[in-house]
Amino acid sequence: MAGVPGANDVIGSSKNGISDHENSGSGHSKDVNSISSVSDTEGTEEVLEDDQQSDLRTLAELICFEEVPPKWYARLGEFSPLFKPSFSEIETECMEVFEKKKMETKKILGNFDGQISLSVEILRCESYFDPSCCGDYLCLSAHFIDENWELNNWVLHFCSISVSGPSDDSLHKYEDWGILRSLEDWGIENKISALTVKNDNCNNELVEFLKTHIQEKMELQLNSKLFCVYCCGEMISVMVQDAFDKIADIVHKVRQVYTFKTDYPMWFLKLLNLQEALKLWAQGNLSSRDVTHSRNVPSPEEWKKVEGVCKIVENIYKVTESEFFNETPLTPNVHLCRLLKLRKSLAKMSIDSDSFNRTVVEDMLKKFDKYWDDMFLLLAISAALDPRLKMRYIEFVCSEVKDWNGNSQVAVVFGAIHKLFDEYVVRFPLQYNQQFIHLNDHPKEKSDLDCYLEQPVLTPSLGFNELAWWKTASAKYPTLSQMARDFLAIPVSLATQSEAYYTVPKPADEHIVCLKPDLMNALMCTRSWV
Repeated sequence: MAGVPGANDVIGSSKNGISDHENSGSGHSKDVNSISSVSDTEGTEEVLEDDQQSDLRTLAELICFEEVPPKWYARLGEFSPLFKPSFSEIETECMEVFEKKKMETKKILGNFDGQISLSVEILRCESYFDPSCCGDYLCLSAHFIDENWELNNWVLHFCSISVSGPSDDSLHKYEDWGILRSLEDWGIENKISALTVKNDNCNNELVEFLKTHIQEKMELQLNSKLFCVYCCGEMISVMVQDAFDKIADIVHKVRQVYTFKTDYPMWFLKLLNLQEALKLWAQGNLSSRDVTHSRNVPSPEEWKKVEGVCKIVENIYKVTESEFFNETPLTPNVHLCRLLKLRKSLAKMSIDSDSFNRTVVEDMLKKFDKYWDDMFLLLAISAALDPRLKMRYIEFVCSEVKDWNGNSQVAVVFGAIHKLFDEYVVRFPLQYNQQFIHLNDHPKEKSDLDCYLEQPVLTPSLGFNELAWWKTASAKYPTLSQMARDFLAIPVSLATQSEAYYTVPKPADEHIVCLKPDLMNALMCTRSWV
């Protein structure tokens, strides 16, 4: 094994602590001591190999579970000075750790009796140090709430999707980038209830491809359809970026007289840069001496347009920062009320703004309303499963949105919830002890759903945890709690905190994507399973 020293290097020239002079006695004694020394040497080598194998496994587990970069950590002296494994040995050990953990994870998913939501996200690497890593990477994740009512987000498949030729051809060339094969390998293709993606042409084709192959195996479905969910954070990012695009020529002029302090592809940082430029312009502290032509300098009217767009984007930021972009993923039940708040803010700005800014906001509202229409049923069902909201909040929302047939929308949501619940009743028949509890808790001929909806809504309280509430209420509502567990696991946004502000695909970890494909996939998966 690499890095294992010779026996003489460990124990020196003396055998078993006896000098050559002491061994110069009878031939018989010398033979006995020689045999003993050979045995001791072999034993020492075995101990060293065992220790180093243990160190190698410890290092591999650190790399797989603690997000330690393999190539970087292999050079550290955290272990015995004699422990100097090759990268090949580390890679092999990491793959063994992955396969062992995968078997455990596969068993958990195989025994899971609920529905699983999928998300597909595209990450991008633009490394200046290793161009071979540059490209796009697909991350397939499973989202589910386990028996302890803990929300899990596990990576199932991570691979490069960069291909030669136009990027639009990548889907046609590889169909689904190995997603179906991965689902079959995990044995969960019949447990998928929803798919969350970003809303672009390539993902739309992917969704249609997967729906065709997954829907026929689904055990639970509404109108024979897989729930397709579009990322809420990405929708907001697209709205803002489109607003900035309307003043792109002016922003180019601004950059002639003001150097952006940060130039990351994040819309909030762009807002900060433009606000700082506006502040300096208002103070008369921007110089155009180095600009070759006056037409390359923003006019007062153009500065006013920049100011107007910045005010619009700042209002969106204020609404979304605390409402959507949290440290941990939000469950879908909270998104309807937060999106309603954002819509009201946009509607108010469309009235209060001048003609140019009104056009900007109206275009935002068109994109928002398209998203609202596409996602409303899912978000409404999820909100109804929040004991603080229920159907009463759905009625309120429908009454707040203009140009909507509110009563009709409420009826659609009510009918969809009952249809889904009826499917759960068939799939999850009550056990004997649950039947006894059900008869005691519910009036005759009333279902979990009916009794739940008839109960008063809970008073909102700081720190309320809907998953903890359902965990406690699952004995009272055994069937409905199964439905809530599946719906509350559906991810409505793929990004948290600063990730939500990106206007391009999120960056992939350079330490990971520079590895061989199998090891890259192994580390992305195991690190999410901890």
